[in-house]
Amino acid sequence: MTEQETAEVLRVVNCASEAFQNAVTEEERAALHARHADEPEVMRHAAVSREQAMFAFTADALQSLADDMSAVLDQRMERAYRESLEVYYRTEELSRDPEHAHLIEHVEAMRRAHETAYGCPPPPRTS
Repeated sequence: MTEQETAEVLRVVNCASEAFQNAVTEEERAALHARHADEPEVMRHAAVSREQAMFAFTADALQSLADDMSAVLDQRMERAYRESLEVYYRTEELSRDPEHAHLIEHVEAMRRAHETAYGCPPPPRTS
């Protein structure tokens, strides 16, 4: 990869990083900053040439962005899972009332969906 190509890739990574930063919440941004707190400010690359150093720097920037995106997505998936379980628990409670018996089929569908996705029934409510 030439220096010009590397610079173009780095420009795209920077644009993607900026767009990503604009899409995260303050809470997610704080978690990302905490995640990077122990990282050195400047990373040194043992390279034979400037071109190799630029390539290594660009690869690190891209990997860092991918890791950050993955961490935020993991947090969002975990939050969505917890919120979905809360909907399941509340629907299950309501379905016990004869007035809301029509919810039983939905509870059963949610239970089957959880078993299909996770290989087990939803966990019991803990609190």
